[in-house]
Amino acid sequence: MLIDLLLTGLYKGMISVLRLAKVVIPSTIFVVLLQTLGILQPIGDIFAPLMKIVGLPGQAAVAFAIGIFASIYAGIGAMAALSLTVKEATILSAMIAMCHSAFMETAVITEAGGSGLLIFTLRFIGAVLVGGLIHIFWM
Repeated sequence: MLIDLLLTGLYKGMISVLRLAKVVIPSTIFVVLLQTLGILQPIGDIFAPLMKIVGLPGQAAVAFAIGIFASIYAGIGAMAALSLTVKEATILSAMIAMCHSAFMETAVITEAGGSGLLIFTLRFIGAVLVGGLIHIFWM
């Protein structure tokens, strides 16, 4: 009985890890590829003024965008490829948590009769506010 329970838990745990790996690994590889090809820095330079508001380097915009377009796991996977301080990782994680999978969830809200644009805007603004507050009040 205990062995069956442990084996079932191990099996379900491995399935979960494999599902997450399908999202995290490609997004990490994507960001590393951008770095290797020298594309990440120019992207970071474009978004640096915006990301500076929340205390992040410009390259963090890529991980944030991946989190918005794909999922929280993809955003975190992309974030893992960046060299961030603990503070920066915390800020970016909080922002991704606020605004992850926004397009998919906005479509669901719109289908349910809500204002997708309003919800997306509020989530995006909320993410920036949370990131800014963490940046300001980090000890």
